[in-house]
Amino acid sequence: DNFTGAPLPGYGAPGAWMLKTPADALTNVQSELAEEGLGLLVYDAYRPQRGTAGMVAWATRTEQLVLFEKGYIARRSGHNHGHTVDLTIVDAEGTPLDMGTPWDTLTEKSHTANASGQAFKNRLKLKRLMSKHGFKPYSKEWWHFRYPMEGTRPRDVPYGCFEAPEGEWTAPVGWDAPDYEMPMTWTPSPCAQSGQ
Repeated sequence: DNFTGAPLPGYGAPGAWMLKTPADALTNVQSELAEEGLGLLVYDAYRPQRGTAGMVAWATRTEQLVLFEKGYIARRSGHNHGHTVDLTIVDAEGTPLDMGTPWDTLTEKSHTANASGQAFKNRLKLKRLMSKHGFKPYSKEWWHFRYPMEGTRPRDVPYGCFEAPEGEWTAPVGWDAPDYEMPMTWTPSPCAQSGQ
């Protein structure tokens, strides 16, 4: 479920991983929201490098290179380091609050300041709480926050144990060409019983 319209490599199992320090900070945000009967919904956290490469390939093959120039798609992402998260606030039933645009709307409407009324108040609430607990907002995407850390490095560890491990994955041939079609579904092979 992403803006490319097809599964991204590296996301073969559901989950949202982060490094411990930003994960602990996110727990503090969640605790503070819980006092108001609210919570967090995480859309994306750690992203394997192959997932970022998939986004870049999609933008190239669909000739949407302007998304790089406007800062909506990055060739290198903080998500690959495990300290960056995309998220929103939800009510007690788990329904996202009105933020004015859906997550991953790649237009100026998603800039944090480009909203009004309750949507603007909700964006500011998310920004205030995340900033209070050490996260840095990205002004062009109301949902995107980075936890500044030294000594991290981009990784390519996949979520699915059946996916090629870090260092062994290669991109499909021609996947950035205009006529390439990403598979819409894929059947995972069984995982080894060795605890992977």
